[in-house]
Amino acid sequence: MELMFRKSLKWTDVHARLLVPTKCLNKFPRTSEGVHTFGLQVRDADGSLWRFRCAVRKTGYRKPVLSGDWHRFVVSKGLSIGDEIKFYKEHHDDGQESCTGAQQYYRVEVKKALVVFGVVFGLGTPYMI
Repeated sequence: MELMFRKSLKWTDVHARLLVPTKCLNKFPRTSEGVHTFGLQVRDADGSLWRFRCAVRKTGYRKPVLSGDWHRFVVSKGLSIGDEIKFYKEHHDDGQESCTGAQQYYRVEVKKALVVFGVVFGLGTPYMI
């Protein structure tokens, strides 16, 4: 597996859509000219399959965001502000990218933050929520 990005979740990530770091945009599948959204099949630690949708702005700052099953995933896992996710691209044992036909698979891992009296600990510098 190749780590694509890790992120401590913010308000928008938990309540709307996951804002993906722009620097990892080139790690996602290339799309045809004029195509600005594509589907991602993502497995969690339990092996459940989630269908996320990645959208990239057509003009200006090309900030990718994940939606689709993202919010259902957040609710299912009980994610909160300050929790950390790691997003991976899966590979076969021989180094080839894992796929069924042309479909690429991804994996997401979750690390819950420790919150004590409104202060988030364990994922970088403690901060208030």
